[in-house]
Amino acid sequence: MKSITPSTGASPTSQPSQFPNGGEWLRADFHLHTRADKEFSYNSATEAERNAFVGQYVAALQAAQIRVGVITNHNKFDFDEFNALRKRAKAVGIYLLPGVELSVNDGTNGIHVLVMFSEAWIQNGQDHINTFLNATFLGKAPSQYENENGRSNDSLIETLKKLESCQKDFFIAFAHVEQKSGLLSAMDGGRLQELAVNESFKRHSLGFQKVRTDDLRQKAKQWLQAAYPAEVEGSDCKAIDQVGKGQKVYLKLGDFNFEAVKLALADHTNRVAQTPPAVAHSHISAVRFEGGLLGGERFGFASGLNCLIGIRGSGKSSLLEALRYALDIPFGQKSQDKDYKSKLIPHLLASGGKVVVEAISRQGVAYEVHRILNEQPEVRMGGVAKPGIAIRETILKKPLYFGQKDLSVAGEGFGADLVEKLVGERLRDVRERIASQRQKVLAAIDTLIRLGEQKLADYQTQQKDIEHQLAPYREYGIEGKLQQQLAFDRDISHCQHTQSILAAWGQALAAVLQNHEDDLNNATRYASDINDDFFADYFNAYTLALQGLASVKTVLAQTTELTTTLAQKSTLLAQKKADLKDEFAAIERNFAQQLQSQGASAINTADFKQLAQKQLQVTQMLDALTKQLARADEASAVLVQERSVLNELWLEEFRLIQSDLQGINQSQPALRVKAQFKGDKAAWVALLKDLFRGSGIRESAFVQIAASYTDGMAVYQDLVLASSEAGTKAQTFVDQYGQHLRELLPWQVPNTYQVTYHGKPLPEHSLGQRASAMMLFILSQKDNDVLMIDQPEDDLDNQTLYTDVIRLVRQLKPNMQFIFATHNANIPVLGDAEQVLACNQNGAAMRVQAGSVDAPATQQAIVDIMEGGAEAFNKRKEIYRLWMSHNS
Repeated sequence: MKSITPSTGASPTSQPSQFPNGGEWLRADFHLHTRADKEFSYNSATEAERNAFVGQYVAALQAAQIRVGVITNHNKFDFDEFNALRKRAKAVGIYLLPGVELSVNDGTNGIHVLVMFSEAWIQNGQDHINTFLNATFLGKAPSQYENENGRSNDSLIETLKKLESCQKDFFIAFAHVEQKSGLLSAMDGGRLQELAVNESFKRHSLGFQKVRTDDLRQKAKQWLQAAYPAEVEGSDCKAIDQVGKGQKVYLKLGDFNFEAVKLALADHTNRVAQTPPAVAHSHISAVRFEGGLLGGERFGFASGLNCLIGIRGSGKSSLLEALRYALDIPFGQKSQDKDYKSKLIPHLLASGGKVVVEAISRQGVAYEVHRILNEQPEVRMGGVAKPGIAIRETILKKPLYFGQKDLSVAGEGFGADLVEKLVGERLRDVRERIASQRQKVLAAIDTLIRLGEQKLADYQTQQKDIEHQLAPYREYGIEGKLQQQLAFDRDISHCQHTQSILAAWGQALAAVLQNHEDDLNNATRYASDINDDFFADYFNAYTLALQGLASVKTVLAQTTELTTTLAQKSTLLAQKKADLKDEFAAIERNFAQQLQSQGASAINTADFKQLAQKQLQVTQMLDALTKQLARADEASAVLVQERSVLNELWLEEFRLIQSDLQGINQSQPALRVKAQFKGDKAAWVALLKDLFRGSGIRESAFVQIAASYTDGMAVYQDLVLASSEAGTKAQTFVDQYGQHLRELLPWQVPNTYQVTYHGKPLPEHSLGQRASAMMLFILSQKDNDVLMIDQPEDDLDNQTLYTDVIRLVRQLKPNMQFIFATHNANIPVLGDAEQVLACNQNGAAMRVQAGSVDAPATQQAIVDIMEGGAEAFNKRKEIYRLWMSHNS
């Protein structure tokens, strides 16, 4: 890292276009020669050809996809040529370092060393590289040593000491180590073991170029031990058409500077590769905002470790919440500060504001998830809306989110919350089927309730009462006098009943067509790639179904037409009755006179006709209820069956959870999650108490019922015996149970989950132990591609954080994306964060500075924000140095 200077307080710089997603893998060539080298062949007879060289050379670098190169001519550095090449290369996103292929006077044949110099060697137009070359070749003319056979005056260690005396940073790599003048060819094992303990060699020797023999590699590793450096490549080109030829090497860099290249080689296990590692996991690639505090801004994310940093109130939690909100990741039931977090999004986005998450799936498909404040997320692909795509499964594979303190919370219900986070998305399909089946159970309950609402006994009582009221009328023979009118009424009523039956039949046919016609027709549109003959015969047989469909449509048309015809005919019957109204009126007048002469003026025909009509209606209802009694038994059987299907789906869901938990438990030795199907008896008792509130039934009865019966359906099927637990309130229990079938029968007694750590229930551990256990447990999972945590360091000491967590994050980040909001500098620095987003919020203004830990601006932000500024950082560093010196 460059020396840290106090911050000037300037506004954050915009995100560098070279590294929009932080650290990335770039091809590097550590052994490049140019026209300035005597061994390099280039036709430069004319001035035009000489002027064209720089453009041609950089074009060759581009064609070879080289993004980092070191110009290492033999014992020579051409200041003007290098600056011309660097300027042209920088314009096309290529970073060139100044260097020299130095022939040191050591070993059997001399040793070719690739020396890479920092910016300080050529800063402000000064050329300190040639000053060093003049010193190491003292007494020799350039014509004597500016070639591959030239040899300096100094040994390898002397050369390193002379370079160190210049007080400017550098590092070395050994050229073609197995060939003549290569380190492994020129020195034996004894000399290499001496070098392995030399401080200058260990500090500056960072690369072996062109290691080809595995046997020699293993010997060198044995001799050098921890001093064995990165294996690098370089084309050692002697002409433009040789640029980039040969094997390749890649560095992971997040900025173009000497220190970043040096750090990559020093951390070669993680930052150097012969082929760039493929990103196989889904990940967030960027987030952008429309409106609100960050309107118009876009920030890239790396597929590995991303850190959001900032002082308290800087907006880093808001940015993390924006990702959670866009991806529609729910808060856990045990999540802390839900109200506070919920208010962050309206403040960040403001009314009408939108957050857009750009993401790459495991299949490499680019998606965008758009979410406007207070609206549902919308998935887009190529700018086109794609409804129905699962955000947390198809786009991002099971992203996990934990807010502040979530890792250390381990109270009642924590196990269910954890399981939901880990396996909830996998249960999406079965839960959709559960929801659908629950509706079927509710429909069956509604049918049963409807059939039981009107009781046969009630109508039988009404029928007897009407018979009693009609008796006086019949004594006077009124029924015979009005026989014709009553017959008309019965006939018209029957016509209306017949028409209602036909109408119901027509509606049922129309519903069948609406639900199935398109599916039946579309089935024949299938086209097989290899079985055309089979499907020709198959669909020939299928035409019977289409013929049946046509028949149904014909019957529906006939039914519709018949309904109209019967209505017209019914109108004729009503008209016929109307035509006889005068005759009927005369009959009624004559009969009334007779009754009056007999002293029975209280008997009138209007009351009789109303009673007769009511008797007809009650008789029809009794017929219907008699049929419904049989249907009620059928409805009860349907309810039992539908509820059984629902229970099987609950069991399927539980077995899926068990299967996932088995894999989770086997993935690490310390933490275990044990599940129990319908194990939450306390929730079962609580539901019964709530539904039967005010009934006078004792709580002990509910406790005993919950202990004896697994759920509401088990009670329903054994209601009489179950009700005996209520003692004298048994009938009250039965009556009220029947009133709450909709709440009781589709409800699932929750499953329970016990979390133990090293055999002890997690709640019994300290907050730090819980947080550590949960962090290690989450990191041990292999099926969650994205992990977002707000302050993962909370409740963790720094030793645990580094030893257990950061080391594991570094190991896992090639296969998992991490997005942490943090106050702890150990996470971005020791975790080697590919992307750091430094947040700064001041009232209505919010700024975000993005960059890798390789970027000087990011390094400055980390020191200012997380270390208390440069002065505090440097003082602490000096104190640590004194402590180490004293203790040693």
